[in-house]
Amino acid sequence: MNTQDLQFNIIYTPDTVKYLSPFVHSLMKWSDSHFRLVANGCGSEERQYLNDLCAGNDRLQYLCISEDGMIDHGRSLNLLQKDHAGEWFCALDSDILATGNFTDELVRLSSSNDVISSCLPVWAIKGDDVLRKSFSRLQGTHVKLEDGLTIGTTYFLLYRNKLVNEIRSSLGVGFERYYWDKIPAEHQETIRTLGVEKTDYDTAIVFNLLLTARGGKVAYTALENLIHLGGISIARKNSAVQFRRGPVDLPALKLQKLPIADALMWCADLFYGNKNIVEDCSKAEYINLASRARRRTTASQYFYTLLHALVDGGELPPVPYMASRITERKLAAAADAVESAFKEAAADR
Repeated sequence: MNTQDLQFNIIYTPDTVKYLSPFVHSLMKWSDSHFRLVANGCGSEERQYLNDLCAGNDRLQYLCISEDGMIDHGRSLNLLQKDHAGEWFCALDSDILATGNFTDELVRLSSSNDVISSCLPVWAIKGDDVLRKSFSRLQGTHVKLEDGLTIGTTYFLLYRNKLVNEIRSSLGVGFERYYWDKIPAEHQETIRTLGVEKTDYDTAIVFNLLLTARGGKVAYTALENLIHLGGISIARKNSAVQFRRGPVDLPALKLQKLPIADALMWCADLFYGNKNIVEDCSKAEYINLASRARRRTTASQYFYTLLHALVDGGELPPVPYMASRITERKLAAAADAVESAFKEAAADR
């Protein structure tokens, strides 16, 4: 792998461009790769902003894949990969920034793998990465199975392009999300042989499983010099930084400085999991799904408010209660990195 030949697609969705595009400066600083800034459903001002950002920089390229509505992530990846001619097809989420070199590890892994993925969001906690055998849904934060099989994620990805072309052509499957009953019968049987029959599969997971069944190698690596904020697109303006689902969260929030608070939030996760998740899940999965939804929404609202304060002016928000001191420290460190990235991007202009 020659990292100078890599081109990472970064997909921007509506109302995110001026808040997330400064991160590309950090990615260029800490790599020698190229980046294609992709507008997906963005308005004319945002499209022009991205086009201007790329103008005169031979490491940046602009592309619009949709002016009329946002295309879902799986289909976007399909469109971008279809016209790609390089050895590796690459993409990363627009809310990822770099704090140091991140390509050396990619070179090391490229010799023995066909897929390289990374960048679980900063709000993920220990255990989010493993799909328990009893769980019925295969979500993006699950990057491996309990038996050790790696399934990867699409937050940050590199695919050996020739192999992707072969599988898409021969199997008729791309990077889409799937519910079990929508997967062709012959592919269902293949997935059963891997022991991964689930209710639904996040973006690219079915593709990765079929690739694995054909002998392909999927890797996940935690690139410590990349920070993925995670879930910015779900944040809403004028929402409270400290997300609260309802009154059952209140005791934990009021007592957040006391040791009992985290146990109270665990009980709240169970309550809201049972109340809001309609699938027939185990208690452990209800808690996991509700906990991840709470952490994702809280972190995304925090970073959304932080980014708006940095761009539009305003007071920087305090780190919210996450029911995990480790996660709260990770959010604080990520916020510092975001501020530094914005300062460096401004200096580059």
